[in-house]
Amino acid sequence: MDRKAKVKAIIDRNLRDIILMTANSKIGFVSVNKIEVSNDYSVAKVYVSFLNAKEQKKSFMKLEQMAPYIRHELAQKLSIYKTPEVRLINDERFIIDEAMDRLLKKDAAALKKMKK
Repeated sequence: MDRKAKVKAIIDRNLRDIILMTANSKIGFVSVNKIEVSNDYSVAKVYVSFLNAKEQKKSFMKLEQMAPYIRHELAQKLSIYKTPEVRLINDERFIIDEAMDRLLKKDAAALKKMKK
């Protein structure tokens, strides 16, 4: 494993730990779906989703307010020259997947009725 891959893996692991420990106690259940780190380590895009879909926007806003704290905590754990800026992205794929599943089940039930 080359140096870049190792540094990205360390950033990924630490960001996941920090977000899960701090956010879950203050916001609720947060799922870190994916983390992308730029080649120069200046930006870390963190894709998150929330268990409570009704409060998702509110929870995401609270988490965004915590971004400077998350970056500070990350800087304490890293020994690299520059700590990446933490950019949080609300990953809505799970909400879309749930909606698609509901529609498919509804269509399957309607099709089953039509066949009878």
